[in-house]
Parts: sequence; structure tokens; C-alpha cells
Amino acid sequence: MSPRVLVVDDDPDVVEAVGVVLEDDGYRVETATDGPAALKSVLEAPPDLIVLDVRMPRLNGWEFCEIVRRQSHTRDVPVLFLTGRGEMRDQITAMQVGGSGHLRKPFRIEDLRDKVRALTRETKTQGGE
Repeated sequence: MSPRVLVVDDDPDVVEAVGVVLEDDGYRVETATDGPAALKSVLEAPPDLIVLDVRMPRLNGWEFCEIVRRQSHTRDVPVLFLTGRGEMRDQITAMQVGGSGHLRKPFRIEDLRDKVRALTRETKTQGGE
């Protein structure tokens, strides 16, 4: 079965664009446009990968990732951060809160594909498949 990816961003255009690319690549895509809705989805049924915006209202990406990492059944789900900010401190924060990767917006579609492929392949390897 193809990996399930949750795409979370408060910009519906980004959610749609990322979703279309990943669906075209054969992933099963679910989406959310805010942190609380995404968190509910993740805690109920952890995906194989989370593609997550950093700046969102109500629950930002850093906080979201920290919550996910504290739960035993979600702590190993890879999180790929998307952000409009590309400073080194953002990349460091992404790793400090448990992120698995970082992409700066705007990003190249091939870079997104490469990172998603690598992270979902890594998850399969860790899961023993």
C-alpha cells in the first residue's frame, strides 16, 4: 500500500499544490489547514509522513511537532517542515523540535519529491518492510 502523507498548511493553495504533486507520485494524501485539525488527525491515525508549515495560527509547526514527538504512537512519524523563512536558526529549530527535514518556500517540486521519497523510504526501512 502506498504511504499516507498528511499535508498541513494554512494556505489552501500550498496544500492543494503539494497534495497534487504527491498524489501524482502515488502517495495517499490527506490535508489540513490548521494545526488543531491536523493534530486530531495524526493522533487518531498516524500517517507515514507529515509535511508541515511552520507559521500557522492557533498552533504553529514547532509546537505541533513537539506534541507529536511526545506521543508514543506518533514519535517516529517523519516531519518535513515547509517555511517561508530560510534562516539557519529555522533549520536548527526544525531539528531541535524533532523535524526530519526542512524545505524553504518557494521550493522546487523536485526537491519536495526527493525529500518525501527519502523520508518515506526511511520509514519503511525502520518499520522493517
